[in-house]
Amino acid sequence: MKSLLYPLYAIVAFLVTIVAYLLTPLIALALQPDGYLPKWLGWFQTPDAPATGAAFWKAKNPTYSTYKLCVTWLWRNPAQGFDQITAANISYDTPVKVYGDLNINDQIGKGGWFLLVGGGVFQFAAVIPVGSSHTLDIGAGWRLDPIAKHYETPTLGALIATPLRLHTI
Repeated sequence: MKSLLYPLYAIVAFLVTIVAYLLTPLIALALQPDGYLPKWLGWFQTPDAPATGAAFWKAKNPTYSTYKLCVTWLWRNPAQGFDQITAANISYDTPVKVYGDLNINDQIGKGGWFLLVGGGVFQFAAVIPVGSSHTLDIGAGWRLDPIAKHYETPTLGALIATPLRLHTI
C-alpha cells in the first residue's frame, strides 16, 4: 500500500519544495516565450498551466510583469512537476470513499475538510478561513478529488504534501 510510504514521499517533497522556493527567482529567468519552462526544469513547472499561471492568475494580477507572474505562480504552486513523478497509479474509475465536505474552497473562503480513500492511497484537505481575506490550507496524500468531484485533470494522483499554506481569497 503506497500510503505507508507517504511520510518518506512527504519529506522528499518538502525538501524539493524548499529548493523550489529558494531557486524560483532564478528558474523564472529560464522562462520561454510560450510561457513554459524548459523540459529540464520540469520539476518546477505546473503540469496543468503555463509557468506564468492559469488565466485566473493573470486576471487577478494584471499589473504583474511576465517575470513576476512566473515567480509568484511558481511560489504559489512549488515543485508540482516533482509531485507528478511520485503520483499514485490510479484512474478515473478507481472507487473512492468520501468523508467530510467536498465543497470546501480556498478561492472563496469556504472552510471545512475532507478525506478521500481509494486505490491504496488517500487525500486529506482542510481549509480554515482566517479573517475575510485569507485561508490556511492543509493538504496531504495523493490527488483523488478529481475522481470524487467528477472532473479531469493532468494532476490526477499527484502527490500532495502541503502541511500549511496561507492563501489570499
